[in-house]
Amino acid sequence: MRHITKSIIIFSFTVFSLSTYAQSAKQAKGYKTSALDNSAWNCSEWISVANAPVVTERINDNSRSADGANWFKNTVKNDKKVKTALWMTTGLGVYDLYVNGTPIGKEILKPGFTHYAKTKRSFTYDVSDAFKKDAGAENSLSVQVTPGWWADKIITPGNNNGMIGKKCAFRGVLKLIFTDGTTKLYGTDTNNWKAGIAGKVKHAAIFDGEIFDDRETAGYDTSVALTTPEVNKEFNGVILPSQGAEVYFREDLALKPTRAYIWDGIEGKSDKEYGKVVITKEYSDGDIITLMPHQTLVVDFGQNCAAVPSFVFQAEKGAQIHCEPAELLNDGNGAYSRGMDGPEGSVHRLNLRTPNTGMMLDYIFGNNKPVCFQPRNTFYGYRFISIVATEKVTFKSIRSIPITSITKDMEIGNITTGNESINRLISNTQWGQRSNYLSIPTDCPQRNERLGWTADTQVFAETGTFFANTQNFFHKWMGDMRDTQSPQGGFPGVAPFGQYCSDESMRLGWADAGVIVPYTVWKQFGNVDIINENWTSMEKFINHANETRYTHNLLFEENKGSQWADWLSYEPLETCSGKSRDKNGTLPEAEEYWNYLSAAYWLMDAEMMRDMAKATSRDTKKYELMMQEARSYILDNFLTTDGKFKLDILNTMQTPALFALKNKLIKGKAREEMITRLRENFKAHGDCLQTGFLGTSILMPTLTENGMIDVAYNLLFQRKNPSWLYSIDNGATTIWERWNSYMIENGMGPKGMNSFNHYAYGCVCEWIWETAAGISADPAKPGFKHIIMSPVPDKRLGYINAQYKSAAGTIKSSWKYKGNKWIWKFTIPKGATASVTIPGSKETKEYKAGTYTVVANM
Repeated sequence: MRHITKSIIIFSFTVFSLSTYAQSAKQAKGYKTSALDNSAWNCSEWISVANAPVVTERINDNSRSADGANWFKNTVKNDKKVKTALWMTTGLGVYDLYVNGTPIGKEILKPGFTHYAKTKRSFTYDVSDAFKKDAGAENSLSVQVTPGWWADKIITPGNNNGMIGKKCAFRGVLKLIFTDGTTKLYGTDTNNWKAGIAGKVKHAAIFDGEIFDDRETAGYDTSVALTTPEVNKEFNGVILPSQGAEVYFREDLALKPTRAYIWDGIEGKSDKEYGKVVITKEYSDGDIITLMPHQTLVVDFGQNCAAVPSFVFQAEKGAQIHCEPAELLNDGNGAYSRGMDGPEGSVHRLNLRTPNTGMMLDYIFGNNKPVCFQPRNTFYGYRFISIVATEKVTFKSIRSIPITSITKDMEIGNITTGNESINRLISNTQWGQRSNYLSIPTDCPQRNERLGWTADTQVFAETGTFFANTQNFFHKWMGDMRDTQSPQGGFPGVAPFGQYCSDESMRLGWADAGVIVPYTVWKQFGNVDIINENWTSMEKFINHANETRYTHNLLFEENKGSQWADWLSYEPLETCSGKSRDKNGTLPEAEEYWNYLSAAYWLMDAEMMRDMAKATSRDTKKYELMMQEARSYILDNFLTTDGKFKLDILNTMQTPALFALKNKLIKGKAREEMITRLRENFKAHGDCLQTGFLGTSILMPTLTENGMIDVAYNLLFQRKNPSWLYSIDNGATTIWERWNSYMIENGMGPKGMNSFNHYAYGCVCEWIWETAAGISADPAKPGFKHIIMSPVPDKRLGYINAQYKSAAGTIKSSWKYKGNKWIWKFTIPKGATASVTIPGSKETKEYKAGTYTVVANM
């Protein structure tokens, strides 16, 4: 997209106060607080709209969730004067709460993504500020529930008869604390509550998007006749308080357009090209945009992310806009050969996989007054939006509001360098984390997927801990992992249960997230709670891996006969490209490669289990023996005595050697010869990496630990395909799924699976933090109580400034060059210590808390 963004006009629209134009929106009140005692649920029941529409047809890619929003209403009359009102709530679907018509709480997309059958999260709010407290006063409680997370494709596999979740439902308990100290509970039931399909939201789902009709009355004021609800018995799992991974709008990161234009008509169309849009007007700073029915408005926010569009606009009653988000624009005169799906300058949506039925936003105007609107029942992944209208529409403000579970207060790390390309890489990684840490660690926020892929999660977990405090986020997600664990102990490829790969487990590199993530969170933050919470499930998994030697064929029933392995690598035997198969099925050498990688993870998992056992005063001998057994198994079955792989094709690849070196499988001359072969491999590939998800996750630290820091830095600064900077040169503002998701010279990468916001390869920032800046946690004293500070600089970075609010306190590391001198200033927080190694020195010194400056000749 570089050829597009070169001509971007930077400007900002005049932002009108939302309250000035809001015709019915009210400031949210109430704040999230501790849950009521679990016994309070006993006075409530799940309720649903009796005549709610239900999807019954067989599900395919273009299936949509049921229309309509489910509304539940009740009026509570105070027996006495009220001091405090607490409302504990949960839902089957995405829900919003109102007290006397006032929205409650800042959290959105409640109750979040969990295992559909096993766990729902509850949100308890102190609603006293919205409550009428006088004795005899009446208070209206109302709730909107739409299908997301429940009666939705995101949890429903293809070919299922109807959605897994049939009807949306709500359950809640209101606790009133009276001024005399007495209390009373009011639970959802079919006697006092009313329910019906009503309100302004006509359709909403995670993949589908949202349809909002402002001609309708708000659901909490609806005149539609609500009827007696029915008891919903679909969910029989547990309800747990939400204590992490809540979702929020990040208003502080609101994005204004960097470019906006209207196009009308197409020129240059041919048999092999869609042509190019005719731009009739570009908008500058302060302009109000007027869109006519025959025109298309395209807005570029300059940043790809998970978000929703937010408008202040005006049109006649009944006028409608149709908004389509997209990650990039069509180019190259819309050439079919470039994978384009429309004329140059229009939005490209083919990579969303359901461009004609999903990821859309429709708004119908209720009157000819300025109004503000942004959807609340879904989210999108985009940089661009395209808007058409049925009548004249005037836009006074357009913004993109990021949605994430990473709040501003959670962001604890900041790192910048003297190289703008590397700074862009860091920014892309951070935006990828914000976009994909959304209730769960998703793979991507844009297409019909948005699932908790476990390899993506584990390869990025440590990187993410430097940018944000992810403790509570992963406490929640590990509950999803436990819910999705197989009876045999296998962890899944997707957690929680989602529409893809819902019945598989023990896929190497994916299943291991069940051990790697708790270990990483413990190592980085020093809290053993995540170990203790997950010990039983981790032990069950590692025992299963140990008993089967993590062997592919022995786990066939669980892994369904396939492995993703080093996903999307450029190497032989890669799975996605089909290199691991022929007409007869899986190649024997691919299976041996998988068994080698599985054994490498078995060894790594056992080592992590040993460290976690020690940290929690458990017996470590079992895992020390397991490590020895795994090591012997690998050496006996996959490597020769001179350090070569018995399967010769593995000697031509980067990833097998990286795992051998990381696990310290070979020593002496054999190790040196493997390092030499690996160096030659990089050189033969033009100093480019060839690794995929798994190999890239260990690539840079392994090279560094084995004397190949020069190779590592060359890879960091490489601009050819494949490399990190290649995507930046091609217009990336987030991390891509593929090394070649888009190519200026060729256009789009493979259309069947191509995401432009897929954070896994951002794991390189772990190395930037730990090696370039020199800030690492010591597993012997986790939570940065003891810091490993061993920066390795490179003049191509110019300088580095890193500040990290660790569990032990703020750590700083800043270095720069001044002539031939390298000047490093670092800070160790109070109560912590550090092992410090100066670049080029083999001597390590111990430092206490304080700020120090080191000057070295370089």
